[in-house]
Amino acid sequence: MLKRIKRHQVRVGMYITDIEDPLRDEATPVRSFLLKDETAAAKVRASNIISLVIDIRRGVDVGASTVQHSNRDAALPDLSRAFTQIEIKEALQTIEQTRPLLDTLFSDVRLSGAATFEPADRAVEQIAKSMESNPAALIGITRLKTKDEYTFLHSIAVSALMVHFARFLKFDEPTVRVLGVSGLLHDIGKMVMPDALLSKKSALTDEEMAEIRTHPVRGYELLSRQSDMPQTVLDVCLHHHERIDGKGYPFGLSGKQISTPARLAAICDVYDAMTSARSYKRAWTPVETLRMMQKSEGHFDRHLLAQFNTSLRTSFPPAPVNERRNGARAIQ
Repeated sequence: MLKRIKRHQVRVGMYITDIEDPLRDEATPVRSFLLKDETAAAKVRASNIISLVIDIRRGVDVGASTVQHSNRDAALPDLSRAFTQIEIKEALQTIEQTRPLLDTLFSDVRLSGAATFEPADRAVEQIAKSMESNPAALIGITRLKTKDEYTFLHSIAVSALMVHFARFLKFDEPTVRVLGVSGLLHDIGKMVMPDALLSKKSALTDEEMAEIRTHPVRGYELLSRQSDMPQTVLDVCLHHHERIDGKGYPFGLSGKQISTPARLAAICDVYDAMTSARSYKRAWTPVETLRMMQKSEGHFDRHLLAQFNTSLRTSFPPAPVNERRNGARAIQ
């Protein structure tokens, strides 16, 4: 379906089929294209273009919030090389379908100090469906996080990775769904922390680090107020920063004291964080991330990490060759 829009309505993810530009030679046809990043969208909004025609069957519609590619120099994957426009659109639609559910969930946390299970479960239903058809596209798009989108997209990404990994491990679908909710809510405790602390570019002080490390307990307290919250969700929220060698937090659990769901979450959480750009670091490629995780002795369950690696290699396309080596700060 084609729709004509004004230039100020342009958003990332729109599929452009025609433009009305007084400076363009009308004899030269417009080549259809997907608007892939915020830099290109900003140029359109600042141009002499009067209107554009978009195809909402192949891209996002007016009014849809979209994932912005914040920095093309951050060595993030070129999605158009890895996926079709339809796959990109479907992944974007999944993200937008979950947005109001998570907005409601996060708002409730900030206003009432409580998190409910139902909107999280509905969001995971959308995520799980998307991961059935093309898991790589959804994971690829969630890597493109802006500062304002980070918490939202990190929650979706960890949920999607948990769903994917659990299915790879042949867990039954009810268990997959609960693990997806666990990934979605694992960092819910950060909702009650100052944004300035979470986005600080410089090194954290000892006091700030101590406050950051209270987020698993804070999240557990928020989630445990709901009688319908599954125990697995509570467990993952509280223990996803524990380490096999006992050097994690908040309790310093080790070995078999850490449940399988919490071990899965630790892997998915760190993998997404390391492959995403932040205000203080550039993104690692998936290959580099997995290599670094494998070198992190005592952090992860080695057997599960090897299986996670296999699950990605068998389901996701290889990274584009132009992805460069980048630095990364330690995951908190």
